[in-house]
Parts: sequence; C-alpha cells; structure tokens
Amino acid sequence: MRHRLLIVAVLAVALTSLAACGSGPVPTPFTLSYPAATAGGDPVPISLVDQTGLVTSLTLASAVSASSDVEGVPGNANALRVSWQGGPCDDRETLVLNVIGAGSYELAIHNHPPITAGLDCDAPTVARVIEISFKQQLAPEQLTLNITYP
Repeated sequence: MRHRLLIVAVLAVALTSLAACGSGPVPTPFTLSYPAATAGGDPVPISLVDQTGLVTSLTLASAVSASSDVEGVPGNANALRVSWQGGPCDDRETLVLNVIGAGSYELAIHNHPPITAGLDCDAPTVARVIEISFKQQLAPEQLTLNITYP
C-alpha cells in the first residue's frame, strides 16, 4: 500500500511540474480574410501570432490608409489600427507580435507573394488596414512595425 501511495505522490508532483512549465502566454493564431486587391482575385488570409498573450481579437478596419502606420481606434482605448503596404498578388500575410522591451512591442509583418509574383504581378502596392484589440490599453508609439518581404 505504501508503494502505491509513493507512486501516486511522485506522479502528482510530476504532473504539477509539467503544468507549471506551460503556464506562460500561449501563442494564439488569430485569422481573417482580407478582400482581394484586384477584381477576380482571391482574398488574402492574414494570421496574427500573438507571443505576448495580450491580443483579444483581429478585425478588418473600415478606414483606409496610404501609409504604414499605427494609430488609436476612436471609441476603443484597447485597440490599435495598423496599416501597411502589401503586394496586390500576395497569397497570405503573417503577423507576429513580440515584446521587445518594457512596454514596447514589435509587430513583424511578413508579406508572402507567390513564387511567380515577379513574372505576372507588376501592379503597385496596396494598403492593408486591420484593427487589433488588446487586454489592456496600448499607445500607438508602443507598437513598432517591421514589414518584410521574403
């Protein structure tokens, strides 16, 4: 009987230790489908990987911007509007939110053009605008954009 109690106790400690290891923020992909840039084109899937644990939602923004920028959302103190220039032929966008310092965050935006984009896609860039809601208020200057084209 003592042997069984010892096994149960060791198992309980091991499971508790494993549970504690995974208690940090869990990257959660948020996804949406951005309208096609050209008539007859496919919508562009956008995914946001939150490595901070702060994001609560990702939505399309109704406002249009011609520049890459971060701004507050009127009427929603816990949201930021993010705009950047993507390619009209991009087949997906991947966004990754990371902490880069005390109260500072980076949103890495990876535009993914199809492998044949250089051959059949010579159109100018197009604006993409989304709104990200957070668990807490963030000022626009706390979020830095890092836009890459692989």
